[in-house]
Amino acid sequence: MKHLITIALCILTLKNSSTKPKTGGSTESTNNSKKINIKGLVGIDITKNPKKAIDIADIANIEYIPLETNDSTLVRFSPDAVSKKDIIYHNPDGQILIFNRQGKRLYSFNHSGGGPEEYNSIYNVILDEDKEELYIGSLEINTQINVYSINGKFKRRLILPKKIISGYMINYDKDHLFFNNYYFMDISEEISGRELSKEDVAIRDNPYFFISKQTRELIPLDYYIPNRMGNRTHLTQNAKSLSSISMNILPLAQNTLDILISDFADDTLYSLKNKKLLPIMIKKPSAHKMTPPMLVGVSFFTNRYVFIDAVEKKAEGKLNQNSMVYDKKVNDFYQLNLLNKDDSNKRYINLIGVGSLHNTSYCLMYPDYLLQAYSTNKLKGELKEIASKLIEDDNPVLMLIKFKE
Repeated sequence: MKHLITIALCILTLKNSSTKPKTGGSTESTNNSKKINIKGLVGIDITKNPKKAIDIADIANIEYIPLETNDSTLVRFSPDAVSKKDIIYHNPDGQILIFNRQGKRLYSFNHSGGGPEEYNSIYNVILDEDKEELYIGSLEINTQINVYSINGKFKRRLILPKKIISGYMINYDKDHLFFNNYYFMDISEEISGRELSKEDVAIRDNPYFFISKQTRELIPLDYYIPNRMGNRTHLTQNAKSLSSISMNILPLAQNTLDILISDFADDTLYSLKNKKLLPIMIKKPSAHKMTPPMLVGVSFFTNRYVFIDAVEKKAEGKLNQNSMVYDKKVNDFYQLNLLNKDDSNKRYINLIGVGSLHNTSYCLMYPDYLLQAYSTNKLKGELKEIASKLIEDDNPVLMLIKFKE
């Protein structure tokens, strides 16, 4: 069944920055005790949003960064962090690579292993630029976070309590990280093979935490979400999980000091500032009234734009999905297709947010594409010059996009 989903923005009715959602029961917002006044909302059907093509240079400033390439600096995925000075990558074998903003390698280390100063897997890499510290989340029996200096010297280890598994993690302020708990997400009692206790359910349904960078003290955000959903769906047979699929959509997005929480099981989207929640958007219809559910998340936001993704949560078949942007300046929703005037192929830019840099996102430009575009004279300006020096095995070119105020 194809579902229509509406995102509605609260304009004037939601001004109280001290709003603290707790337990369920509201007729207006499924999971919050404080009713949300839906009068004065702007909404649009996400399946029918109009399209608008814009040259990225008209609304943002562009910076191309070709990464140094040799046998010891090859990168496999997207960067973990981009700051004013540094670009951080990790590879599946546990290697950490630190480049400067000109793309030159500064440091590289690999502390894979089972020792007290090592990690045996990497789940998150968070940069504290001011302290020049890296927080590397590793999935063990319990989640552990190892803290290193930016050049790889071990400093301390933060062991999280049992039943706390850090999902997406953010550098919140000088003293705290912020994350959502993935404990028992998307695992039913049938799949897990055991009945969830009241303690299990209570931990699962109060999922957002601050963690002290020094003492590992956990401070739960006062935000209770019954009937939680994650971004993973299971293909099952006879109540047994055969495989699982993780949707490319997350419940947290960051723009320096501002964080948006778009929990998949809640009908309200919140801004988190000064450790308080402010409701800013309403999802309609309720996520719990759709079969299959529709996951809705904010992928990236700036002072002007909020980029929203929606995807059906199901394990098989073609997924119903869409993307849109809310433009605060014109108070409208549309699909924003961004073009790059330096590339006449008119290929749309796929944005990924950089939370630690204000109003900034990035996309990766791979050598095979750039070399083909260069050979057919489709590139110009600085991008053409960079492509003229690439070979096929080089690292991707990082395109930083800073949106104008």
